[in-house]
Amino acid sequence: MSGLWGFRARTALRGMCSMRSLYVGLAGFMIAPAALAQSASTPVNLDLGSVLATGTNNPTNLINTPGTAPYEAPSTTPLHSGQPTSVVSKHTVDNLLTGTSSYADAARLTPSVSNINPNGPGLSETTGPTIRGFQDGQYNVTFDGIPFGDSNDFTHHSTSFFASSMIGQTIVDRGPGQAETVGDATFGGTISLRTINPSPQRKLTINSSYGSYNTSDNSIRVDTGAIPALNGASGVFMVEHMQSDGALTNATQQRTNFFGKVVIPLSTSTTLTLMSDYNQLYQNQPMGATLSQMSALGWNYAYSSDPNSQAYWRYNNDHITTDMEYADLQSALGDGFLYDGKIYTYGYYHHGMNGDDPNDTTADGVTQAVASGAVPNEVVLTPGGTAVPGIPGQTMMMDYRSVGTIQRLQKDFNWGDLKTGFWFDHQVNTRQQAEVSLTNGNVPNYDPLDANGGQVTPTNNNGAIDRLQYNQLYTFQPYGQVDWHVTRKLTLSGGLKWAYFRRAMDAPVNQKTETATGYTKNYQKLLPSFDAKYAFTPNLSAYFQAAEGFLAPNLNTFYTTALNSESVQPESTINFQTGFAYQTRHWSVGGDIYNIHFQNYIDHKKVTVNNTKETIYYNNGGVIYRGIEGELAYTFNNGVTLFGNAGYNQAFQTSTNIKITNAPQGTANLGAIYNHNGIYAAVLDQWTGGQYSGNNGVNIANGQKEGSAASGTSPGGWYDPYNVVNITLAYTFNHDNPNKEPIKVKLNLNNVTNQKQIIFDNGTNNAGDLLYYRLTGFAAFASVSVPIGFGS
Repeated sequence: MSGLWGFRARTALRGMCSMRSLYVGLAGFMIAPAALAQSASTPVNLDLGSVLATGTNNPTNLINTPGTAPYEAPSTTPLHSGQPTSVVSKHTVDNLLTGTSSYADAARLTPSVSNINPNGPGLSETTGPTIRGFQDGQYNVTFDGIPFGDSNDFTHHSTSFFASSMIGQTIVDRGPGQAETVGDATFGGTISLRTINPSPQRKLTINSSYGSYNTSDNSIRVDTGAIPALNGASGVFMVEHMQSDGALTNATQQRTNFFGKVVIPLSTSTTLTLMSDYNQLYQNQPMGATLSQMSALGWNYAYSSDPNSQAYWRYNNDHITTDMEYADLQSALGDGFLYDGKIYTYGYYHHGMNGDDPNDTTADGVTQAVASGAVPNEVVLTPGGTAVPGIPGQTMMMDYRSVGTIQRLQKDFNWGDLKTGFWFDHQVNTRQQAEVSLTNGNVPNYDPLDANGGQVTPTNNNGAIDRLQYNQLYTFQPYGQVDWHVTRKLTLSGGLKWAYFRRAMDAPVNQKTETATGYTKNYQKLLPSFDAKYAFTPNLSAYFQAAEGFLAPNLNTFYTTALNSESVQPESTINFQTGFAYQTRHWSVGGDIYNIHFQNYIDHKKVTVNNTKETIYYNNGGVIYRGIEGELAYTFNNGVTLFGNAGYNQAFQTSTNIKITNAPQGTANLGAIYNHNGIYAAVLDQWTGGQYSGNNGVNIANGQKEGSAASGTSPGGWYDPYNVVNITLAYTFNHDNPNKEPIKVKLNLNNVTNQKQIIFDNGTNNAGDLLYYRLTGFAAFASVSVPIGFGS
């Protein structure tokens, strides 16, 4: 059956993912064919949707100067930004974090960002990050300016596309940005990831690490240096392999990544950049464990080693292959014109399997507790047949590919500049899930007691197919923006963007309803933006922003038989924010306050439709997000840096004052760094505020209610604040000898106080028991980096 679905998926991808996006992008490349060599000025790397992050408007460029506070601070507010923004450099990631960490761990170093690693740093899909309480799917993540993610709900996969070693800079924009900021989910902000650039020196670098949970991470990086025969072109290529048993039992992960980036100067004014990234991933993604499972099987229980259990680890795994490629042409065309055109594609191919109800087990972790809705260890191998012993499970597939382009043109004047451009993306997404017998070669399981309820319709193969969908998402966002330099110190920016989304679904078996459904829906909105930036001095600036954000409804709003009668409206925000940034050699300071009115909040409820219980989605008023954020660092002359950043965040519904779930009410990063004479030592205390989960536990299993590990009543499941303290110790050999390559050794000690408390629940099993995530305790990781130079 998997072969049939694979054939259908490949056919759908070839048939529906047309070349129109590539044609549009190539047309943009034709803007500057003859003008490429006309200007002698250096091409400008136009920022693809985020603020200028390197502080280049600051003459001292402190953020790139070792030994200064803006350089040493884990998170820095850049000068001359137009919205609350924090930058995490590669210097910080390489020193403070382990090599297995994901972009979510880097983002966690900034104010108002929270993140949960249920299996150790980067060793499973992260829960989060959240930004001011906005969840994954409510903000953008971009890779070298390219917005990427699942079209069904705009979420992202922290382990699936690239390793942290490929990321040169992480920028967290806590706001919708300007008109030129493009992406599916602008209103929650943008996590902007920038890839590493080729080194000017020709060298090979070997990195190797080993640590807790039998975790190894090894990579080889090759930098070509500038190649005179190719007009100074340079490249960086890297291969990395990581594997780990994970902090939780049988929650393993293996990941191999290939990355390459080539920068080609076509003339003194034009640069072509080519990038390719390929990732293969195998993981046993932990879903949490019940209180009884943790009590009987250990605090770190995830999966069983017994092949007679639905929780057997080999029955619960993901095989994921991803790739991303782009070509970017940047040129100073002369007469003040700047051009940046990019064409790209990325793909995500996820094939997985799982037990029907792996967490509905009795205390021994093997015998299924059939009471209270749990799924028994039985299968039905023929439609309407008799149940026989077997392990019921599910196979799933989600394959998608996006093809798109970003085209930007800027004209500079003595009074300011004009910017215009557009983003176009077309994603084709095929989603399939089927009920199978895991002990009979994954043949169909027709048991009406499976997790899906065994609904039988003419289109779903007698109840064995849960979903089969062919989905498309078209996104088009043209924009125009004016930046007016009123004085040398004051700049006013105003712009307008048209956000257009078109969803199209062709589902022989729709999710939840299991009926054939075909539907197309268009969403659109004009989004204005305005910001004012004032530079009091070259080292002190302030800003004010007012802007609107927009988010089209997720695909799950289509999972109903009442599509024609439902009218879910897109969600939108009106953002007001003001803040400042201050940088000197010794100080790095930033702060802001914000108030966001979230409109058309999409909620859900159970209703009866055509005599069947269904979940429908509806707009449930507004939400207020508001808070205050700040970050501060001071560097002494002896190499010591004291730092801290924090965010106080509120998020509640306007009609009821009920708090938004999964939204920590504050975050903080506090600590000290010593970086001098080749020694790097740091202590980092990360604090996450309390939050509601919305769950309290509703099951009655074997006549007794398990209840909840969390307190609280509204909206349910309150989790107390918690702290995690990390220590880094590193030494760089040959740091004072420019004629020798520096060799670096490092030791990361995570959660040194060995905290293991429950911090979050990940929903429930079929019987209603809550599934919990907890802190994973103390861990240690040692690494060494050895560069080998080859001269000029």
